[in-house]
Amino acid sequence: MINYSEKLCPCGRGEPYEQCCKRFHRGDDLPEDALQLMRSRYSAYALNLPEYLIKTTHPASPYYLENKFAWKRSLSQRSKESSFKRLEILDFQEKDALATVTFTAFVSKDEADATFTEISYFEKFKGRWLYLRGQLYRGYAPEVSAGDPLKIMPLAFYGDPILQKEADPVIEIDASAKLLIEEMIETMKASSGIGIAAPQVHRSLRIFIAQPPVEFGEGKLGPGEIEVYINPKLSHPSEEMCQLEEGCLSIPTIRAMVPRPKEITIEYTTSDGSLKQKKTSGWEARVIQHEYDHLDGVLFIDRLDPKERAALQKRLDQLKERTQEL
Repeated sequence: MINYSEKLCPCGRGEPYEQCCKRFHRGDDLPEDALQLMRSRYSAYALNLPEYLIKTTHPASPYYLENKFAWKRSLSQRSKESSFKRLEILDFQEKDALATVTFTAFVSKDEADATFTEISYFEKFKGRWLYLRGQLYRGYAPEVSAGDPLKIMPLAFYGDPILQKEADPVIEIDASAKLLIEEMIETMKASSGIGIAAPQVHRSLRIFIAQPPVEFGEGKLGPGEIEVYINPKLSHPSEEMCQLEEGCLSIPTIRAMVPRPKEITIEYTTSDGSLKQKKTSGWEARVIQHEYDHLDGVLFIDRLDPKERAALQKRLDQLKERTQEL
């Protein structure tokens, strides 16, 4: 490994490692912003410092692993197999406790180009920035955008009381309601979700967004249309049930097979105030039922039989403990 004590830091700031990212890696200082954290994480990959990468990962990140030994080994293997050549920052935006950094990492692996562009999302807790998640693109992709960071909202995670509360009806679709809808859509996109409900962004209102996947031939799934559901009501569930795997933005890293009616009818108000009713099936029906549950304070794990729920309880408790520590 290169001795960086007398060389420039891999993060690309043009400073010696001793005066740059080393102070973060040693724990002498905390990064002042998400951009500084992102640079220090890149240099930690280049220098094979998995402990720092683990320490600066958000406890509710979808990449978080309870098995620290396996996590450390995986991160270290990635560092050993890759040559981190250069970092280019494409964009940095921050609002309150949320921030995005878009960058390209020029990397090679096994002498082949493995360059990638990522939109990284960060969240700040008690003065400490943490890496939450990222959206990856192959190669150099300066055209990608994180959307509007001013409209990305913090998520509520398992253990937050708002996720167990029945939401209030929307009285008026005014400017504040429309802004909330825009923020929910941006947050869902940033989280790579296919649905999101208002309680998941700390708003106890009967609104949810759904973007169920659709088939594009040969069984391949792709993103469908985004729809807004205000004050929805479900009826006429089919007797035929369907069991598929579900996850949740508020319960990261945990998935389970959930039985639900294959078909359902929904009546709802659109964002422009129109009343609609439709019968749905397949993925659309499942996503609608999952998000509707959030409005009644129900999580997908509440739909499991007692044995299946009990099997997940340890991991749920660990998630709750991690997120409540911050």
